[in-house]
Amino acid sequence: MKRFLTIVVVLSTLAVTQTVKAWNNIGHATIAVIAERHMTEEAKEKCRHYLKHNLPYYSAWMDYWRNCPGFEHTTSWHSVPVDVNNKQIKGEINNAAYQINRICKRMRKYHKLKDSIVADNLKYLIHMVGDMHCPTHTKYSPDEPNLKQRSVKMNGKKLGFHSYWDASIGYYNKGMKCDHIAAKYDTLTEQQIAEICEGTPNDWALANAEQMREIYTLLPVHSEVTTLAEQNHKRMEEIVRVQALRGGYRLAKILNEIFSK
Repeated sequence: MKRFLTIVVVLSTLAVTQTVKAWNNIGHATIAVIAERHMTEEAKEKCRHYLKHNLPYYSAWMDYWRNCPGFEHTTSWHSVPVDVNNKQIKGEINNAAYQINRICKRMRKYHKLKDSIVADNLKYLIHMVGDMHCPTHTKYSPDEPNLKQRSVKMNGKKLGFHSYWDASIGYYNKGMKCDHIAAKYDTLTEQQIAEICEGTPNDWALANAEQMREIYTLLPVHSEVTTLAEQNHKRMEEIVRVQALRGGYRLAKILNEIFSK
């Protein structure tokens, strides 16, 4: 009965989570596929052992469980709050980078944890590493009102700024499946990938905070998405591609390091 009620809660919250999650199912799955393309065989084997599935299967798991009993505390783990200097707000546990660091530290001794705990931590990592690279998942200071998320339009209908970027991987790759998008995106050299993977989640969060300010000028408030200048769309598409690659490569790095011992 308890399991039935949990399933009902999940189904009843789908409509809500569809509007608040970062990326969307195909976006998260694409990042997970990119990660798998760069994971060691040992890391992939251990992930499958604990998850009983591949990474894309659980890539959006947190979005569907965030409002379920026992998981409510994870609702605010999907973004990174920063101050006006792009620095993470210290001591803020409602922070994807903070939680990624915490989980990575705990997973250093994964072999001493229960399989179910390892599985849940993997699900968190798969999702949050992707989330922190979503263009709208840097939460800027209230002192910068020009960086507040706003409404735009799609074919004349009101669309949330956040919602647009959530669906942007699918928007720029219409009709394509996640594995095909991953193959399309994943063309960098080993040297380029190594450079992307340098640093820590805190470093990545800082870079995102600095660079994602651009999206607020590319997609102005109340603008019509379908009539934006071609150069805006080209730049927006490039940002989406780069952020997806960063998320995928960095997720692979984290999982490879965890399971290298």
